[in-house]
Amino acid sequence: MRPTARLLSVFAAALLAVVGVLVVPTPAQAAETRVVCNHDWVRVRSAATTNSRELGRLSRGTAVTGTQQGSWFRLDDGRFVAAYYTCAGSGRAAAPQASTASGSTFAVCRTPWVRVRANATTRSAEVGRLNQGATFSGRKVGTWIQLDNGGHVAAYYACASSAPVAAPAPAPAPQRVAPSAATHQVCRTPWVRVRAKATTASAEIGRLTEGTPMAGRKVGSWIQLDSGGAVAAYYACAYSGALAPVAAPVTVPDAATPLRQPTGTLGSPTGPYGQRFHPILRTWRLHNGIDIGNRAGEPIVAAEAGTVTTVARDASAGLYVKIDHGTVAGTPKVGSGYLHMASAVVTRGQRVERGQVIGYVGNTGLSTKPHLHFMVYESGRPVNPEKYIGPLASLHA
Repeated sequence: MRPTARLLSVFAAALLAVVGVLVVPTPAQAAETRVVCNHDWVRVRSAATTNSRELGRLSRGTAVTGTQQGSWFRLDDGRFVAAYYTCAGSGRAAAPQASTASGSTFAVCRTPWVRVRANATTRSAEVGRLNQGATFSGRKVGTWIQLDNGGHVAAYYACASSAPVAAPAPAPAPQRVAPSAATHQVCRTPWVRVRAKATTASAEIGRLTEGTPMAGRKVGSWIQLDSGGAVAAYYACAYSGALAPVAAPVTVPDAATPLRQPTGTLGSPTGPYGQRFHPILRTWRLHNGIDIGNRAGEPIVAAEAGTVTTVARDASAGLYVKIDHGTVAGTPKVGSGYLHMASAVVTRGQRVERGQVIGYVGNTGLSTKPHLHFMVYESGRPVNPEKYIGPLASLHA
């Protein structure tokens, strides 16, 4: 045999030997049973990749049977879960928690209220709420309580109860203190919330109206009241003597103009429509509305019937509301805007009538003192409000 042929023969024999080794079947990996661990729940995927479709979730302690393939655990039904979240049944993971029997009684705890979800996941739709102390029947499944009458509640907020639990007694409302003992008084807003603790996330236990004297001490950005509760320090001014009576709200009369005056002036308007030198930004720019100076907390009414399209906050406009009025005095697509409000009492999509209170005068956003910046739009473009409410000199105090 020629040397070349001999070499080819040897190479072919070696190749066949290697292929033979590669194709020798390995013994099938035996299926094993594990439990979900290291997290309250784990996603079930359609393939062994985090980019694959999520088919469901399994809660901690759920038993699964399958085989490990790399960093994934393939279930007997062909689905996958991350192997990190599965533990040997007799190993690190605790035994699956037994579900409580249907009909067990629970009470809402650890929170003023809890959401009722359609399914046992925080991503499902909210179908209702239960207040602290409310009792309900259901059974514990993983980290959720499945209610007998439908819906799910996070088990952390459900305490076992063998008897109906009475609703917790409401916290005592903050008391109005005598002026002689007062250290602060409510300011810059028609009313302020009193919180159980010095955080906006704590429960509201009452409200105090503008001018109400309070006794307490400043702790950070809060006033800790001597009578219990806390008030945001921004809405608490130093009390320096007898309080002047808080004036009753004033609603201006309707002058029967195409759009009515939205709030009183208590003097001349502080800024007409047109180019002006901005008092805060220190630059010339278009003043796209009129400023109506008024006391903080005075009501603001809708200039005409319409639908509320916006209730939002902005660094410049502060709290503001926009209303779509449709056709006004023959002009289509007319809207109005109300800026720098202290508070709003309407919501997006709400229908309002002409003269209906929509909020209160404030000093939010880029503002030097309490006033209403009133705007009128035609097809979304600002125009001079005097076209619809009349000359500024005709506005009522």
